Amino acid sequence: MKAFLPTICLMFLTLFSSQAQTAAAPATNPFPSISTLTGWASLNNQSQFDIAIRAVGFKFEVKEPSEGSTAYTYIRKVTVNEVNYTDRIVYRITNNNSASIISLVTASTDLVSLYTPQLSTFKNNNCKTEMSKDKNTTCACYESVNFAIDLCDERVKLTMGDGNKYFVSVAKK
Repeated sequence: MKAFLPTICLMFLTLFSSQAQTAAAPATNPFPSISTLTGWASLNNQSQFDIAIRAVGFKFEVKEPSEGSTAYTYIRKVTVNEVNYTDRIVYRITNNNSASIISLVTASTDLVSLYTPQLSTFKNNNCKTEMSKDKNTTCACYESVNFAIDLCDERVKLTMGDGNKYFVSVAKK
């Protein structure tokens, strides 16, 4: 009986400490890598993109045809550190399938820190996009032979205080 009581105590201690470690683990919010985004932009095919984007948790929201291209918007609801966010990704493809642009917007993850190291093989250019002209937005623009990538951090005034909205655009040339 004397050995039974310490064994039970040890079991409870092990059980509760493993649950505490599990609960303290940070929430994961996986985003596609730059190579995945450039691969998707190279598809020039919305139905193939649709299959790929659903695999990372996005759901189709709306199709918006315009002159020369069609945009397909997908969203995903995520919770990070008990805060709810909506991530949005737009796949715009020209009507003749000659080029495509993927734009990812989120406030849930710092895309600048995530993507900047992945862009080390790209040439850094001066940004001439509309977003980069906004005084509240900081953008870095990159280029390779086949792609132009804009990576922006936009300061947004939120009802609960200041926040950041991150934006990455991958355009197939």
